[in-house]
Amino acid sequence: MKRIILPVFLFAAALGLFVLYTNPAYQTIKNLSVQNASYDDALTKSAELHSLRDRLLATRASFSNDNVIKLSHVLPDNVDNIRLIIDINNIAARHGLALSTVELGSVSDSDQKRSALAVGSSGAAVGSVQVGFSVAAKYDDFLVFLQDLEHSLRIVDIDKISFNTGPGDLNVYSVDIRTYWLH
Repeated sequence: MKRIILPVFLFAAALGLFVLYTNPAYQTIKNLSVQNASYDDALTKSAELHSLRDRLLATRASFSNDNVIKLSHVLPDNVDNIRLIIDINNIAARHGLALSTVELGSVSDSDQKRSALAVGSSGAAVGSVQVGFSVAAKYDDFLVFLQDLEHSLRIVDIDKISFNTGPGDLNVYSVDIRTYWLH
């Protein structure tokens, strides 16, 4: 009987030691190993991002200041509705026109789509804003105004143009435009 009790006791002790100490320690080590692998992956990605950042900064440094300023006009990095309206009004003023009934429309962050180029908190690369205004002008002056608006540095899409005839050669044109900014 003594011969059986000692092996059974040692087996029970080994089983208890496994259940109480060895298995929990092993599970903890497995979890730490998975966590360590995720940290190693994050470090690798961080090194890749640093390398990409350095290449982009070197490319950015190769641009002249004039080109950087032009690029910021083409696709600004913030929504500056006042500056946009002032720029459009300056284009109109060059032709003796003045904007009236300026209305700020919808501002879109394009939250629905996450692009591979997504940047910023919304995850969209670009946002857009709709602006509406009216201008009283002769048809030929309005066409020249639209051509100047088209040739300005700011990216502008004309969504809608409507008009009402006015006294003499003057018409009142209502224009809805959409412009974009980089997040």
